[in-house]
Formats: sequence, structure tokens, C-alpha cells
Amino acid sequence: MVLSSGVCSADNYVGGIPLTSAHSGTVSGGVYCDSYYGMGDQEAKASNTIEKTFTVPDNANVEWAMLLTNVYCGHMQNNYQGKAKVDFNGKNLGTETLNVPYTYSYNGGNGHVQVNDHVNRVTSDYMMYYDVTGLVKAGKNTAVVKTDPLDSSFDGRIRLVTLVVAYNDGSKKTIWYQVNRGHDADSYYSDDEMNENYIGSTAFQAALPEGSSLTDSKLTLVYQASSDGAYAFNGNALSSGTPQGTFSGSNTWDVKDSLKSSGTNTLTYDRTASFYKNVLGILTAEYTTSSSGDSTDDTPADNTTDNGSTGDTTDDISSDNTTNDTSSDNTTNDTSSDNTTNDTSSDNTTSDVPAGNTTNDTPADNTTDAKSSADLGVQAIKVSHNSAAKAWKNLVNTVNVTVINNGPEKAGSFALELYSEGFLLESKPINGLANGATEAVEFVWKPEDAKNYTLRAVVVPGSTINDANATNNELSKTQEVMHNGYIGDKPLETYLHGTVKGNIIYDYGNSSYVKVSSGDVYTAGHSLSLPEGAIVKYARLYNFWTWSATGSSGVIPSMSLDFAGSSLTPEAEYADQKGWGQYDYPTGTWAYNVTGLVSGSGNYITTVKNTNSDAENSFCIDGIALLVVYEDASGKETQYWINEGCDAVSTMSSSGGLTPDEATVKIAFAGDSIDLGNVDNARLWTTVQSGGHEGIALKFNEMSISGVYDSTPSSNLDIDEARDVTSYLLSQNNEAQIIAPSVTDNSGDYMIPSSAILAVSYKSGTTDDTNVTDDTNVTNDTNVTDDTNVTDGTNVTDDTNVTDGTNVTDDTNVTDGTNVTDDTNVTDGTNVTIDTNVTIDTNVTDNTNVTDDTNMKDDTNVTLKVNIIPVISLTVSPDSLDFGTVSPGTPSESLPLALKNNGGISIKVTAEVHDQENGPFATGLLLDQNIWSNYSKVLAAESAETSQAQLDLPLNYSSTGQFQGTLSLWAEAA
Repeated sequence: MVLSSGVCSADNYVGGIPLTSAHSGTVSGGVYCDSYYGMGDQEAKASNTIEKTFTVPDNANVEWAMLLTNVYCGHMQNNYQGKAKVDFNGKNLGTETLNVPYTYSYNGGNGHVQVNDHVNRVTSDYMMYYDVTGLVKAGKNTAVVKTDPLDSSFDGRIRLVTLVVAYNDGSKKTIWYQVNRGHDADSYYSDDEMNENYIGSTAFQAALPEGSSLTDSKLTLVYQASSDGAYAFNGNALSSGTPQGTFSGSNTWDVKDSLKSSGTNTLTYDRTASFYKNVLGILTAEYTTSSSGDSTDDTPADNTTDNGSTGDTTDDISSDNTTNDTSSDNTTNDTSSDNTTNDTSSDNTTSDVPAGNTTNDTPADNTTDAKSSADLGVQAIKVSHNSAAKAWKNLVNTVNVTVINNGPEKAGSFALELYSEGFLLESKPINGLANGATEAVEFVWKPEDAKNYTLRAVVVPGSTINDANATNNELSKTQEVMHNGYIGDKPLETYLHGTVKGNIIYDYGNSSYVKVSSGDVYTAGHSLSLPEGAIVKYARLYNFWTWSATGSSGVIPSMSLDFAGSSLTPEAEYADQKGWGQYDYPTGTWAYNVTGLVSGSGNYITTVKNTNSDAENSFCIDGIALLVVYEDASGKETQYWINEGCDAVSTMSSSGGLTPDEATVKIAFAGDSIDLGNVDNARLWTTVQSGGHEGIALKFNEMSISGVYDSTPSSNLDIDEARDVTSYLLSQNNEAQIIAPSVTDNSGDYMIPSSAILAVSYKSGTTDDTNVTDDTNVTNDTNVTDDTNVTDGTNVTDDTNVTDGTNVTDDTNVTDGTNVTDDTNVTDGTNVTIDTNVTIDTNVTDNTNVTDDTNMKDDTNVTLKVNIIPVISLTVSPDSLDFGTVSPGTPSESLPLALKNNGGISIKVTAEVHDQENGPFATGLLLDQNIWSNYSKVLAAESAETSQAQLDLPLNYSSTGQFQGTLSLWAEAA
């Protein structure tokens, strides 16, 4: 029989302590329970004192009592340190040091941390409980709980103080009760990250006398949550209520009609919001019997306390003379009717029987091999990729299979097999398993397709095991496998490779990060300055965009782009996308060929318009970059590689557990060999959208450095410019890598490497000293300097500088100081005297204008310069805000945001927050003391102002942990 699911004993992601019996018994009075429900009336990160008075019935004779309290430390896992002093009726019960970290079960934690025998920690709460049976009195009782921080982060607010008292009161009633205590968490993490809907349960073992009559039954539950849970008792739904405190409350139900008078009664509970905890369950049953009138008030024989210890139970079963031997080995069981020896050992059992009986005799020459009796089962299959409960295509994932021995004896060696889609992945030997023990066995799994897989784990008992119950030997699990777009799977490829006598310009101009909504236009400008006489060989424009969506759905953007007055379509489109989960928005690099539009120095304007008509559509521009490869007769021979693309990678907690190795973008510079002996320098440009993290590593062959992506010019378009990599250059097959930081390094990073340029310049220029462009043939070392204008149709032959319409033949000798007159065909009777030295190395100097009619004029050139600022341009600093630790109901400190209008008109600035559903930033981010959605500020042209940001969460905000979001500030004409 194949089992397709199992029951969780705790939230398998965060952990917890399921509720079990703390005490049970029978009393005549009842069970008193009352609580203080906290936190909204207390101050975070300060000393807090809560005094609670409990009024126990006046005629109570206490049979058993427990005080329980719970303190919030301020973080689900971090070790924020403090102390708690607990007093009851003037007696100090304990001064507890609260200083242990917590690790989620899924990340290797134990499910809870036991600080001492009466204090434990589960996620952000410390629970303390004390036996106060000898201290409780009838009437008023006072508990005082005081907390003090030991560091600046400890929260210290007190969630709960509860007193439970079982008492007799001299009446004729008989009331059975059981008190279950635990610290059981139920979080959305198990659903979202593990696809497991944890529903907690706790059992009450009722034992009412046979023939008794039930007159009343009550169930009380004490929980910690901002929203009450969903409940059922013995399968019957119970109503939910409203918490009495900010994060705690209780319910009491009449369950007489659902109670089983004997056996197991089960309460189930489930969260209705992000987080929920159950800490106490109390079940009472009042009943009568035919002899109820003769019953006494106190029934100590029936009262038991479960201290959680486990042990061996030995039965005395002799009919006449029974001896119980507890030696661990060699148990002799004499089965004669008058003399029975019973040993509880599970090993090496022989039977000694009277003569004439044919059974088992133990002499050495008469032995048989015995099999152990063990019920082996597969308890759970958990799939993960590092810290995330996900399985990714083409990555190594972990399959953790838990096996259990249900006994009654120790199991010898057996095998555990794991199958995927019916094919055996691996079989692992297990070298025995004790009775009641479990063992987690780890397999690796690298699926090749994105689809739903069936995983099946099978226990194969060894030859020494007698496993009579084979129904639990297998367990199957359907596991979804997806492609994770955050891996480094799209290397930046070489678009162009070549050699030029000249240089390279890579310019981002005044571009900045801007959201472009439907119908909006984005403008950026580039001011190029090329050497005089330089000729543009190639020019390429890069449009870096991100966060493209209609509403909450990611879409490829609809946009038009104009450059230098011309409407263009992309020559290449690169895009990447997460492909799963929230915020699955594409990001991209679109490249345009603008070679024919860039003629030299000057200002070039780019406009991008969102042409999508849907009002909910928008995308963001990270920036615009312009690349120019130009020829320059005075430049150096330069070999270049231009690589481009778009590879979104991440190692953040939202990445699905990716490591830096998996989030690495590779950039290969292949092709022609490099003459290392003649290299003057080698420079590397890299562009990373959404960089701005000092932990990002840049590698180039043997070079490996961090801290280069420092938000220059911005975190949205982070460019490491012209880095000198000469010392690390190889003659062939150079490679760069951009590596995301580990999640442990400032929470990891999300980034999009988008372009890389390698330029290698040589010392001695090209081997053929010829610079050849367009229609002009220039040979044999002729240098034409900056301001010489040579126009159409010029024929340049050996050693001669010739202008339009002038015929110079081979028999013309031109030397220093020679006047060239009759032999030259000069129109309009103009005498042209050339005093220029014309030799093989002719220098044609500045400001000589040679026109079609060979008129030599003395013209003056005026250099024109202008700095054009954008119409709309907004910069904001800093580009990251850390609000530290924040408690609901207590605002964070205010953090400044400096806004600068770099444009030529007044602008209106508004805000948008990108956060998870009901996330803290969407809920409580204030800008200038107003919720972010109402924020609006007008800035005059070329002016600056400062706004204040603050996080203020409402008292009933229930989510806890670490969060990250994005604040986008949008500028439009005022």
C-alpha cells in the first residue's frame, strides 16, 4: 500500500512544541483559569512590569496549580538578550536569563530551544512555567512579571500571564480534568515554502468510570495570535472568537455532546492569519455514578502528573511464583505452569521447557537464527534546495527521507530506496534502528525538467527483520519542480569583436531611474566629446529597463524609442524573469544600432515612451547608455570585445535558496589571441542593473575583488568603469564573472549584469600604419591632423596633398618653399602658392580650408558647447533605509531622504511601495508623517528638499521577522 501523505507533529518550517499532558486528575470543585493578555499597553525595548491578581474561589482546597508566562524577545531567530523575574504571592519563582538564539526546524533547528527545565523558546517567545501548588490560596493571588533588556534590541514585552488551579471545594461533584501544555506554532512558512498545511492537534485521554453519566464538559484553550484560530473537537467544528489582547486570547466551549467518556478526545487547531501559537488546553468532564453519594472529596490515587520522562514498564504476570528479572541479556523464560521467570529483554531469548515438550532448547549444538520483530515505516519526505523548500530544474536538490521503527524490537540492517518517476535514484543502507527511533536519510536529486514529479521512498527490510506490517513501508510525494530564473543561466555574449586604431567611449549621460506609466515619456541626454578628426566606426545605444507589469502581472514592455530625432527598433532584445512566486516581473536590455546617427562630438537625446494603453501598465528605466567605437589617427591600436545581455540573479531569502555559485554570471571574451608582450593596457567596463551591494564580487581570470559596485552612478545602474585588468590578462579565452553575495552577507542581493566591454590597447600601433575609412584612401604614413577639412572626391597618391578639383600628376615635384603655379590646373585664374612642406610625412596643419574651387580662404572656427539638462530629473539619497527592529504600536526613528530636482522645470514627487501582501512597508511606511500613498511634494527647478521616512505599524500587525521592500519615488511635471 502506498501512502501519499502524513500528519505533521509540528510546523515543519519554524518548529514548535505540541501540547501534551502536564497534569490530570479528579476533583470536586473544578479547574480555575484566568489570564493577563498583553502587549499593547507596554513599551518595547524597555523594562516592563505586569502585576496580575487572580481570584481563586473562596472555598478552594488546591489540588494542583501552575503559573505560566510568555515574553516576547523581538525577533523570530536572533538572540536579543534580556531577563525576566517572576514572583507569585511575594515569593520569587525564578529570575530567568533569556539569551539563546533560535533556528527554524527547516534550517536545522531542533523545533524549540530548552533553556532550562521550565523555560523554552519557540521563535520570538520565551515561555516560563512554574508549579505553584503550595503557594496558591483561596481568594486573591498576585503574580508579578518584570522584564529588563540586556542589549538594545531585546523587546521585553509580556504577552501572557496565566494561572491554572485544580481544586476541591467540599461539594458532592466529581470532575475529571486534563491540562495540556505546549508551545506549538503554526506559520504561513510551512504552507508557502513547504507546501504543507500544518494543522495542530492535542489529545485528552478521558477515563470516566464505566456506567457513569456525563453531566457537563468544558474545553478551554489559551493561544497567542492577533487573530483567533480555527478549531474542531472530535471532528466537530468549534466557534472562533476575538483575541482579548494584542497577541493573545482564550476560548471556552461546551463540548458535552462531543466528549468521548473513555479513550482519546482530539482538539485540532489551525491558523487563520500569518502566525498562531497554542499554549494551553484544559478539558473537564463532570459526571455521576451510582455510588456518587459515597464518594470522597479528594482522590489522590487518581491524580497523576506527566513529567515527560520515558521508561520501561515491567509487568508481574505470574500465577503462583513469578520472578521479574530485568537483566539486559540472556533472559530465560521457563514456561512451566508453577515457576515462570519473565525477562523484558528484547535480545538473546531462549526457552527452557520441561522434558517431553518440543520447543526451543539453547545448547550450542541446537540453535536457530532468530529474526527481530520490527515495524519499519517511511514517515516523511521533505524536498529542499539549501534553505528553501523548493526543487529547481537542473540544480542539485536535497530529498530528506525520515524512517521510523515502530517496534517492538530493534531492527537490524535494512535498505532505503528513493525513486523518481518510477526510476531508482539511489539505494542507501541503514545499519539498524532502535525501537521507537527515527533516522533522516539524505539523497541528492537533480531533475532535468520543470514539471510535477512523483517521488517514492521504499523501506526494504533485511533478512534479519520480520516486518509483518508492510503497509507503511512506502511513502509517495508529488513534488513540483520549477525553473528558477534567478540562477546565472544567461551569460553575456559577445556582440562585436574587432580592432580599431582609436578608442572607446561608454557614457550613461544624465539618465536616471524613472517609472514610466502608460503614455509617459522618459528623456535622457548624452554629451559626447570625440577627438577632432575622429571617425565613428560603431555606435550602440542600450536601454536598461525593469519592473515591467500590468497591475501585478509581469509583461514585456510596449515602448517606442527615438534617438537623435529618429525612431528606432531594437537590434537585439535581452530579457530575464524570476519565473515563479511573487513579483515575477521581467527585466531587460534592449540594444539599438545608432552608428549612422552619431557623427561626432555633440549632444544626443533619447526619448522612450510607454505605448501600452492600459492605465495599470508601467515599467521602469534603470538608465540609458551610449557606446561609441571610433577611429583616431593619433590613437593606439585597440582590440575590443563588446558583450551584452541580461541575466537576473539573486541570493536573497526570496531567491529560493540560491548560493553565490548558482547566482554567478559568466562573460567570455573569446576569439583572436592577444600579443601580451606588446600590450600597453587592458580595461574592463561592466554594467549591473540593481547593483549597489559591496558584497558583489567581480572576477577577471585570477583577479577577484568586492566592493566595486558601490552605486556609481546609482544603485539602479551600477557601472564599474575602465577597470585596469592588464596584470590579469591572458593571451586567449579571458573570462569575467559577476557573483552575487551570500544571503549571510547583508541579506544577499538581487542584480542584473547587462553589459561588459574589454579593450586591450597596444604600445606600437598596428603593424600596417594605415588608417583607412570610408571613401578616403590614405597610405604610407600620411598624417592628416585635426582641423584639416578634406572633402569629397579627393584622390591622394604618393607624397601628395591634393584638394578638390586639383589635378596633380606624377611629374609634379613639390618641395619645401616651392610655388606651384602653371603645371597645376587652377580654375578662375587664381594663383595658389603652397608654402607647405609636402613630403612622405606631410603635415597639413590647422585651419587650412580647401574647397571645390581651390579657393584658399582664411576662416576662423568657433567651437560650440552647451550643457542641456533634462526636463525632468530626480535624484534621491541615500538609496537604502534600514529601520532596524520595530515593534507594532511603536514608531521607528525618522530617517532623512534627500530629494534633488536636477531638471529644468518644477516637479511633483509621489511615492510607491513594492512589498509583499500585507507587508510592513505597504502597511506602515510614513513619509513626512503621512502614509506613503498620500505623499506628494513639489520641487522647484534645480532645487533640493529633505523628506522624513518612518515605519509605524499598528498594534494589531501580526507578522514578525525580517523584511525587505522597495520605495519608488516618481517625478512628473508640477
